[in-house]
Amino acid sequence: LGLRVPAGVDVGRYFEGGGIPADVLAGRLDLVVALPADEVATRLARGLLSSELPCAGRVASRHAWITIRDGERHFWSPNLDIEFTEGPEGTVLRGRFGPQPAVWTMFVFIYAILGTAGTISLVMGLVQLSLDSPPWALLASASLFALIGFVYGAAFIGQGLGSGQIAEIRLFIDRALFRDCAPG
Repeated sequence: LGLRVPAGVDVGRYFEGGGIPADVLAGRLDLVVALPADEVATRLARGLLSSELPCAGRVASRHAWITIRDGERHFWSPNLDIEFTEGPEGTVLRGRFGPQPAVWTMFVFIYAILGTAGTISLVMGLVQLSLDSPPWALLASASLFALIGFVYGAAFIGQGLGSGQIAEIRLFIDRALFRDCAPG
């Protein structure tokens, strides 16, 4: 899952001296570009037609959604939703790196089910304690909350598995906005 770098691309700003930019590590994109918003949209759309990096997506007026192409995409592949607005210094791009919508929905569903079941079993276990019955539901509650920790760990590992593709998407943004991207 390493970063595949096209010939002639300077990736020094990503891997030498400071590593990947801090905004990318935090799961967001904050960038100011000295171009009008329409030109930003045009360059991103032109960059999506390029075959240099494995990125795909859509651009609509002041919004872009960028992900990894189908052939390179896997379960943990990220996407980037970007909104851009014009500011005094140029166009401000703000975006969030996140999982594919189906992955996000699955994790929310799992957390909701485990959290609800854990809370119900905790209350049931406390009632069992107050009635001097064996509190078997407390063990179930502890197990369910441990499963929530396991799911969180799986999500954390998934972020790591998708980190190379996050760097690819960020590299795509830089190439599309700051270099001439001819279709091809």
